[in-house]
Amino acid sequence: MWSGAELRARLAALPVTLAILPWHCSLGLTPRDNREAQGPSAATSKQEAATPGRVSSAPPHTPTVRSVTLPEEVVVKAMAAGQPTFLRCWAKALRLDPTLTASKVRLHLELDERGRVTAVQSDTESEALGRCLAVVARTLPFPAPGRPAVVDLPLMFR
Repeated sequence: MWSGAELRARLAALPVTLAILPWHCSLGLTPRDNREAQGPSAATSKQEAATPGRVSSAPPHTPTVRSVTLPEEVVVKAMAAGQPTFLRCWAKALRLDPTLTASKVRLHLELDERGRVTAVQSDTESEALGRCLAVVARTLPFPAPGRPAVVDLPLMFR
């Protein structure tokens, strides 16, 4: 490591060419009445003019509606009403594909505020069984929860 005196001596021996360039500082204060003519600065926000024909690529904002879950006794009652038809769906799926084995299927239902099923999803690999279960699920008698609700129905077939 060099000492301060050695470093200064080595730097003094280097040839130095300086170009003197005009230097202007743009950070000075501008009179208030002249700021609008210069445009936005770091102190004022930029105002973007509306461009006709400009379309946003972002989807429109839709407010999120929180879903509620129904009480277990309500779900059990609705499942009991649909049980015979769910079993017919299983029998039909077995006739179409005899290789089906005992299965647990989860149905995810979305209900509107009046208790009507608006969407059904199932985790079964059998398309025929999934379609039939969705048709039956749309007819299940749910009471009106007053706002959107979700229900998960676990179905066991043997």
